Amino acid sequence: MKPTQSITTLALQQFCNGENHALSTLYKAWLPELYLVAYRYVQSQQEAEDVVADCFEKVFAMPIKKRRQKFIEEEINIKALLLVMVKNKSLDVIKTKNTRSRIVDGIKKLLPIEVFNGAKQTLTDDNFKALLNCLPEKEKEILTLSITGFSNTEIGKQLNLSEKTIANMLSMARKKVKNLWKTFME
Repeated sequence: MKPTQSITTLALQQFCNGENHALSTLYKAWLPELYLVAYRYVQSQQEAEDVVADCFEKVFAMPIKKRRQKFIEEEINIKALLLVMVKNKSLDVIKTKNTRSRIVDGIKKLLPIEVFNGAKQTLTDDNFKALLNCLPEKEKEILTLSITGFSNTEIGKQLNLSEKTIANMLSMARKKVKNLWKTFME
């Protein structure tokens, strides 16, 4: 018998006699192998760890009488049992994920592609207008005209300013609004 086998055998006997801390020895000994089996199926570190932990938790929850019956009297190999439990739990996780994904896809197909949220749009519009009021009057006027669809040339003619000046002021106004939006809205 190998030294690790004797340690795990002793730990199993202690566990079957009600010494719950002995399960941690088995956990430490078999964790890498069980984790790899789970990871092979679920392809996620966190889910693989959860699968192994859930399986050990089920074994831990067994009443002492059932532990003795299964692992001592019936001589069921606890490691083999855990391997099967990990495989089955991993398959359950995959099935659950696929089912959830199908349900979500089905719900998405039932919903309209684009939902208009009037309250959100009103709030956004009001906040944007408030941000515009933070700009100097000339920049506010230029940005407002630009938003309504006027070109830089048309704005320049209306305000008796060159097209280059309009472009510069528009750029500054946009930067200010963008910075204010980031500061107050995000």
